[in-house]
Amino acid sequence: MLLFLFNLLGYKLLYSLFIFSAKDVSLKVFHFSPLKQLFVCCLTLMFLSGCNTIHANKSAILQIEQGQFTQAKQTIKQNYSPVGRDRLLHELELATILHLEKDYLQSNQHLERAKTHIESFYTISVSEQALAMLSGPSFANYEGKNYYLPLIHYLKALNFNSLAQLNPSMRETYLDSSQVEMRQLDVYMENLKSETGGYNSSEQEDEDSLTDIIYDILKPIAAPEALLENIEYKDDAFIHLFSGLLSEQNNDLDAARLQYQRAAHAYENGFTKQYGLTDTTEKLALQNLARTMKLAGGYRSELQTLLSKHSSIEVPEGKQVTIIQNLGIAPEKKQLNFMLRAEARSKALVMYPIFIGSEQEKREQRLWFQMLYADTSLFDLMQNYILGDVSDVLLGTMTKRIPLGSLWDEAEDIGLIDALEYGGRISVSYLAPPKLPIRKTEIWQGNKKLADLEQFHSISQLALQKALIDAQSEIRIAFTREIVKALTARKAMQVAGADQNNLLGSFVKIASTAVNAITASADTRQWQSLPAQIRLAQLSLEPGLQNLTIKTTLNSGRVIQQSANIDVQGSMTVWHTRTFLNAAPTVNAL
Repeated sequence: MLLFLFNLLGYKLLYSLFIFSAKDVSLKVFHFSPLKQLFVCCLTLMFLSGCNTIHANKSAILQIEQGQFTQAKQTIKQNYSPVGRDRLLHELELATILHLEKDYLQSNQHLERAKTHIESFYTISVSEQALAMLSGPSFANYEGKNYYLPLIHYLKALNFNSLAQLNPSMRETYLDSSQVEMRQLDVYMENLKSETGGYNSSEQEDEDSLTDIIYDILKPIAAPEALLENIEYKDDAFIHLFSGLLSEQNNDLDAARLQYQRAAHAYENGFTKQYGLTDTTEKLALQNLARTMKLAGGYRSELQTLLSKHSSIEVPEGKQVTIIQNLGIAPEKKQLNFMLRAEARSKALVMYPIFIGSEQEKREQRLWFQMLYADTSLFDLMQNYILGDVSDVLLGTMTKRIPLGSLWDEAEDIGLIDALEYGGRISVSYLAPPKLPIRKTEIWQGNKKLADLEQFHSISQLALQKALIDAQSEIRIAFTREIVKALTARKAMQVAGADQNNLLGSFVKIASTAVNAITASADTRQWQSLPAQIRLAQLSLEPGLQNLTIKTTLNSGRVIQQSANIDVQGSMTVWHTRTFLNAAPTVNAL
């Protein structure tokens, strides 16, 4: 039987079988009866058959990068229903594709519907919550993240800005519309802390419900406090800066001044540090603040105070052009799987990660687990030493132990220990490391380099930090969901009269456990077509048509070039583009 397992599953799978079934890392697994050994072997196979990660829709992204927009829209429509639980993604992804196709009005219609969906998700039905608990998070409506709404307004404003440039006769109307979007967003930003997470709160009618008991048992799951310090989405300096640029372009200098001031304050007081940006961000916001003060007039004393406090600030002269580069693709959301078992010797629940996929994905999963869940603190190591032996301490970086102590008896009373006789599978999401193979991005005019495009926002970092914050509640909910499913199956078996101590009872139990394991999955849905970074450069140019080229140099040495004629007019002209790193040479155009 050992040889069969080695040949069929390989050493890694056999090791997983050991740690899942044994009371320690020795060969005590074979102290089981032959029948139970067979059950455990079959169950392990079925567990891993259900561990295939459900990736976000990569086909549409590849088609978008290659400029195959018609095919990409078809892919989105086939995968995301406009009326189903993925209707928000249906609108968001189609809006992005239509934006890239320069169908800006149609894009905005989808974005407006996406806003309506987000507002409707503030009320969650009890039946939907129950379905998600028993079936998994992917069976509930996808509600998006708290930073989606600002990005929806941002994309809508970009669409209106492009329409203003394409339709000179309606320029003022479209520029006004872009400002309306930013004013609406300003209200959201002011109330961000109070509104974020409102749709996640729920009131339990029964404080002693089964879910409450299980949730209390799982309280020890917690990431290191330092990891989650100061990573909450509190404000958005880039959004304020962008709003200021649009206001200035529309000759609303007072509104522009206010937004530049907010941007500078946010960049200076934490936004730059939190998202790994450079001091160029704050400097540009301050320069624009000083320039609008000078253009508007009446701010002589305030301007003097500003320039005295920031002596390195130079007030730009002449017509200003701001180039915004939405760069790359946001990191992919993937799935991480765990085995869960109850360990009577130490009166603890123990979970072990199962690393699957490519070697790169396995490394990502291992680092995510060790960063968020592994027993690596001094307290965890001490508990493993007290409750187990040296092997438990050594395995601490590859396990998460949840000591139940006095709660063990309560767990036995509700049937939790018996329900986990053959273990269980837990699935959570993780985010791939946000890496962009970019050496530099520059703006050229002919043979002359005019400026570097600097990073003013990192949507990848924003998504990663949100994923870290959500990871704690996600794993608790995943634990609770799978335990509730196991207990529900146990209850059904009792009602059916299957004795858990006979062959039929064991078969029913392992069958129900296997079904739960195969159907367990994390929610890997997300707005995948978002850019990874937003880069920006501002320069002085003469009025009229100016031909500019953006050169994006990859680490490999490959250079992606995008060129366009930009009509420079007024004190500020805002232009934007999207750059894909895997695009065909003819795809990227401003």
